[in-house]
Amino acid sequence: MAGSSTQAFPKFGDGDVLLIISTTQYYKLHSQVLSTHSQWFAEQIAAKPAPRLNAQARRENAAAYRFELQAVPVGEGPGRFIRIDVNESGRSPRSSLPMMPNFENGKVESMTNQCWDWLFGVFYNREPRFDDGSLASVLTCVMGLIEVAESVNAIDQVRDIVDLALMRQDAVLWTSIMGNPVVWIELGRRVRSPAIYREAAIHLIGQWGMIADEDKDRIGGDIRAVLDRKAEELALAKEAIEMRILGHYPAFMTRTAAEKPGRPSYSGDIYMWMSVCFFRQWFAQNISDDRTRRAPDGGLNFYSALHEGGGAYLTHLDFKTFHQYFPMSIKACHVLEANMGVLKEDVKQFVSELMEERTHLKRAEHPITWLTCARVGKEDMPWFPEASTSRPGSGSVPSSSSSSSSSAARLGATRRRQDEELRKLYDALSHENEAMLMAAAAGQSQQTQQAQQHANKSANTGRQQQRGKKRARVYSSDDEGYEDDENENENGDDVVQSLEFPDDAGVDPAGAGAAAIGGPTGSIVGDMGGLAACSSSTAGGDELFGHGDGSGMFLPEGTVDFMGQDEY
Repeated sequence: MAGSSTQAFPKFGDGDVLLIISTTQYYKLHSQVLSTHSQWFAEQIAAKPAPRLNAQARRENAAAYRFELQAVPVGEGPGRFIRIDVNESGRSPRSSLPMMPNFENGKVESMTNQCWDWLFGVFYNREPRFDDGSLASVLTCVMGLIEVAESVNAIDQVRDIVDLALMRQDAVLWTSIMGNPVVWIELGRRVRSPAIYREAAIHLIGQWGMIADEDKDRIGGDIRAVLDRKAEELALAKEAIEMRILGHYPAFMTRTAAEKPGRPSYSGDIYMWMSVCFFRQWFAQNISDDRTRRAPDGGLNFYSALHEGGGAYLTHLDFKTFHQYFPMSIKACHVLEANMGVLKEDVKQFVSELMEERTHLKRAEHPITWLTCARVGKEDMPWFPEASTSRPGSGSVPSSSSSSSSSAARLGATRRRQDEELRKLYDALSHENEAMLMAAAAGQSQQTQQAQQHANKSANTGRQQQRGKKRARVYSSDDEGYEDDENENENGDDVVQSLEFPDDAGVDPAGAGAAAIGGPTGSIVGDMGGLAACSSSTAGGDELFGHGDGSGMFLPEGTVDFMGQDEY
């Protein structure tokens, strides 16, 4: 055995390390190769120099190092190697460890022994041949390879191989991760696979609020700290987005002090103001009913409807119910709905990032009922050195022996970080509003003189010309009703004058937005299908995006006869 002159794996004639797995499976490899690929073998070989072999031993190509695998009970690991001292003749002065034959029909029977064969082959650039008939068989093979590699600190050598073997399963792999992300995120960490870890983490973050505590306890402390932080960041982002939507005004609705806007100026946007009011009532009711970020699905259905727009919410039937309390002409009804359509298009941009799908499986083809928009980078992977220092709170969960003072300090740091992140989001929102106002003011600065002339003419005509900014035709209001305004202006010009601003007056449209965001919601009624159902006994009131109103707050259809139902 020692005098073999073979120059191929697994028995190299010039190999100086004899590795005995069983009576029928042994390897004669090179100490330099083993030390390069395995930290454990490197330490063992460096701990005690090999004996100087005599001439006879060198002629026989005897090994200077000898390692024998000591078996352990089934289920307790792949075993461990024991170094056996050899003399100058390349022989062991004492008997070897007892080993039972492990041989059947000329093939290795034990899966553990097969995994050792794969590992040593990897050291010599030999790709393992896994049974890839199913994901279960591949998992059995790769988990065995991972165990033997970890036992000799050689996991770095098999990560890419394991990752590639799993990736070949493609859709089967991603479906399994979606169904059991808790197990897969731990496996992803063991093999340090960014793709597997990221896929499992995104699924966990999206449904973190729905996962039972016992399942969370199965996740390692360092990974759980990352998931807690990412889920908190996502919740904070959703809250900021909802605030931005509630404080949004279409750009053409803003005015400048130089225009001296009066009632005729604002009356031109009356239908958009009604749309904003109706939309915010519907939005606030959804927040009150916990159908947004606090919903069991994390707000997926709600944000999906906002992103889809059109008839996904506040449909034509909802407007018919609305007009039972606020009747208007057929033309005005269409103008109001058209303005709501414009507002819906504006809102889409705010939720576009939440609708991004960063997993391999897409919602259109698979039953994914949670958001998959979380970003998981290298800094969120525990095995990267920068992961523990890049962000506060990304370390492992403190052990039970940690002092109470250090725990309090970490809690205080976490709260300060949360406050700082929230403040930055509010500052960003404020900067966006200021930028919008500055842009509107710059667009009107060249037309100040013309606006002044229009304001002077309005005192005689009772109507102020539309400002110079171009607007979509959809915003043009119904001509009906202007005769009443003109008569009112002729009989009481002081009413118009009271709505105009003096030259030195300052108008801060941002104040209205701030009030809309932070002010009290008041008495909000309406449901997902229109104005909300306030009575829990109303059938269908909790249906996510139902049509019409079932609350009893509105009069039943047909009780207000301001126009034919067939005409609208």
